[in-house]
This record gives sequence, C-alpha cells and structure tokens, in this order.
Amino acid sequence: MFAPPFLMLSDLTRQPDWRAAVTAQPLCVGLVLRDYAHHTRAAVAAEMAALCRQQGRYFSIAGDARLAVKHGAAFHCPSFMLARPQLRPVPMTGLGDGSATGKANNHTAAAHNMSELMAAKRAGFAAVLVSPVFPTTSHPDGAPLGVLRAVPLLRAARQMGLRAYALGGMDMQRWHRLGGFAMADGFAAIRAFAP
Repeated sequence: MFAPPFLMLSDLTRQPDWRAAVTAQPLCVGLVLRDYAHHTRAAVAAEMAALCRQQGRYFSIAGDARLAVKHGAAFHCPSFMLARPQLRPVPMTGLGDGSATGKANNHTAAAHNMSELMAAKRAGFAAVLVSPVFPTTSHPDGAPLGVLRAVPLLRAARQMGLRAYALGGMDMQRWHRLGGFAMADGFAAIRAFAP
C-alpha cells in the first residue's frame, strides 16, 4: 500500500478524539502517530494500528522503528534522526509498510532543507515531508519556508525520485495555492482533518 496523498498527523492534545477524526476521513487520508512524548504512546499505537488495519488505511509511526515493526506500520523519520544515522533503522526493508499485506517502501522522512532531502534519499526513504511550508501552531517559533522556498524543495525531492509532501499550516485552500498535485504528491496536516 503506497502512502496516500493526504496524511493526518496525530496530536492527542489538540485532537483527543482521534478515532472520530480518522474515521471521518476517506481512505485517501492516512494516519501518522506523532505524539512523541505521550505517556501511553505504545497503547495508542496499538489502537491506531488496529483501527487503520480494520479500515484498510495507511498507518505510520514517527520516531520509533521498533514500534513501527511491531505493528506492521510504516516508519516516519524526524529530521534529528536523519542527522544521526545510528538512530535510524538499517536496513529499512525489515520495517512494515503501513499496511497488513503490502511490500512497498512507504517510509517517510522530515526535510527542512536540501541537505536533509539528500540525507533522506541516501538513507533509502521513499518520501519526504517538506516543512514548515506555512506558519503552524505546532511550531509557533519556527520560520516557515513560504511558497518561494518550499516549491524548489518539493521539486528537488521529486527529481530525486522521492514522493514529496507539504507540511506546516496546510489545508485544502493552501494546497491549491501551492499548486496541488502539479507541485507535490500530497500534504500532511493536523487541523485540516478535524471532523
């Protein structure tokens, strides 16, 4: 199962009823467990994996390759792990792919600049989440790339053979402003997928 065009990132503080939020989405919206420091993260991962499997929905776990393997999920690599190869799973072929049966490489990595794009490519990731494109409440102090800097990164990712997703303040209106599928393979967001 290839990663779908839209990815909903979990935020159990701002969106505690994640089940309703996920179930309200069409299957072209996958789920990524972010919530790195949540005190019941392992239990939440099990519940999310079960729901996504039941619905036939793509599922990925950020920052924990072992947890991803345990639940047959794809792995999302935060940018700090790209910079520290010893933290990344090697080889990634032993990881899940986000589905119960597929074999495709659906692992993603966060990329904020060209250096991280190249690191993601070298490490064997299939896709990158280029961020932050627009201002976002997830990282209020982070300077957004804006369209003029995000577009060249999205293009470069595609030229490298990576699927490119926009992340950071994204919603359907901003997705179209960015250029939609002409510019990227999809986008990831939190609030855009509120039920």
